[in-house]
Amino acid sequence: MADVEIERVATPAQLDEAFAVRLDVFVDEQRVPRELELDDLDHAPTTTHVLARHPGGVAVGTARLLVDARHPDVVHIGRVAVRAQARGTGAGRALMGALEEIALAEHGARGSVTVQLSAQVQAIGFYERLGYQVSGPVYLDAGIDHRDAEKVLTA
Repeated sequence: MADVEIERVATPAQLDEAFAVRLDVFVDEQRVPRELELDDLDHAPTTTHVLARHPGGVAVGTARLLVDARHPDVVHIGRVAVRAQARGTGAGRALMGALEEIALAEHGARGSVTVQLSAQVQAIGFYERLGYQVSGPVYLDAGIDHRDAEKVLTA
């Protein structure tokens, strides 16, 4: 795995960097409409964003963790985005690992937490290598084929 530093987003400037990565990957590269990419959940007080940086401080990836108080032992990871030049470097794996650690530490009150996500079909192999179980039919989200996936984390 290449040198990559993961940081939890704590400032508006960091959040802007996360949005810039997502806009590059999802809007510019994958043609997702901007109004579908950025949403109110990005600013919810229960949402956690992380950034991946390569040496030199350049933000190359981001992801977010959503929680729902009605389901305290279930979290959702989404908006996992790694810029093209950083794919295959371990940045995506590092982002997922950081959010899984946060999910278990902060939302695994009984020693476990279920992580759910909507995986782009082209990225299913990535998630399966991380231990996610893919299930259900293919469905369209923002014009891109997805399938549901989940993984149970235990302390």
